[in-house]
Amino acid sequence: MQTIALADMDVRDFSQARRAAVDKAGDVLARPTIVAWKDDNSGKTAPEIPGGKGDRWHDYGESNEGVLELQVGKAYHFIFTDADGFTEPDMNLATLNDNGKTFLCLNDACTEEDKQKLGYFPGGGMGG
Repeated sequence: MQTIALADMDVRDFSQARRAAVDKAGDVLARPTIVAWKDDNSGKTAPEIPGGKGDRWHDYGESNEGVLELQVGKAYHFIFTDADGFTEPDMNLATLNDNGKTFLCLNDACTEEDKQKLGYFPGGGMGG
């Protein structure tokens, strides 16, 4: 898996870090899709793996076709796959829209905020 560190970025929160990660992933992948992530500040990870400790989120990302890891600032980590070859509709994907930027994530990698605020469309990969 390729790793890119955006260490010099001064990000204030998870949403800002995710936007930076999605933007950078778009430079490398045709259809970047978030597979897993970790927020060191809050201790949250996705997907949430019952009984999972340590780097289980990372193991999940690697074993689910993760091809790119982006480290944003000092506290945010994202693993992406490229959905370019995926057959649609893929019921495991959700399309998100954050400030006009549309991107994909695995359903388990979506935050509760995504589901409530950002135009969460479960299933179908591209809105349904």
